[in-house]
Amino acid sequence: MRYDLLDLRLFLHVVAARSITLGAERSHLALPSASGRIKALEDSLGTLLLIRHARGVRPTPAGVTLERHARAILSRLEEMDQDLAGAVADSRTRVRLLGNGAAVMEHLDDPLAAFLQAQPRVDVEVEELPSSRIVLALREGRADLGIFVAAPGLEDLQIRPFRDDPLVLVAAPGSLPLPDGEAVDFARLLEQPFVGLSRGNALQLHVEAQAAQWGRELAIRIRVPSPIQACALVARGLGLAILPAASLVRAGPSVALVSHPLRDAWARRELVVGCRDGNELSPAAAALLEVLVETGREGVEAR
Repeated sequence: MRYDLLDLRLFLHVVAARSITLGAERSHLALPSASGRIKALEDSLGTLLLIRHARGVRPTPAGVTLERHARAILSRLEEMDQDLAGAVADSRTRVRLLGNGAAVMEHLDDPLAAFLQAQPRVDVEVEELPSSRIVLALREGRADLGIFVAAPGLEDLQIRPFRDDPLVLVAAPGSLPLPDGEAVDFARLLEQPFVGLSRGNALQLHVEAQAAQWGRELAIRIRVPSPIQACALVARGLGLAILPAASLVRAGPSVALVSHPLRDAWARRELVVGCRDGNELSPAAAALLEVLVETGREGVEAR
């Protein structure tokens, strides 16, 4: 039997999204065309590949088998493309790394610099995405590695600890009636003005969602692109901020700030580095994974 690569990619998109409609969108196909392709594939194999239900689809045992082989086939094709491109480009290798905002802004400079200095023929493409989109990209084979917030439901990925990334309250000295370093409940802060990150920033959306749980909306006086800018404005008394603890280290001792741990469970975050299958990684991606895990371990030990 002959398999169409477009059908295999479509099937993987459908399984990852648990929806033929979303799978069709990600494959840039009209829904009737995508449904017809899936049905034709099932007819040619003589078995159902997907179980349709009101909330979407899930793969049958035959579908799980096809998914495993399709991922392997497309991964090998991508590896072939990369190897051939590398041969044309003087044998250079490119690794695609996705990271959430905290990872990209606070934790990657040193490990990437060390890796690239030790690997002169490897290039690294870094893109910032929300954790949920990183997980989806890894599942669909659109990235080699990802750094994201640990969460339930990641059993299909191979993950390793990177480092803790707690969120803390950042304030100007004397702006709150609290001893420096005393833990505080987020709910006690909802009357205060805030310095926020840009609209659409995954961390900011996360914080604002917690306020919404209390039926409140944060009073954000100003939004800025980076935690470092937020720290500078907080130090000038323009409001409070909820930021990764590492932001204060990056801001430096010249910026007068105090931090308070948050008692809320949602503020205790762990960053992990993950991939779809370690056996599928190129040597360069596998080497970068080890560097990230090792530097993450060193960061924990330093604390």
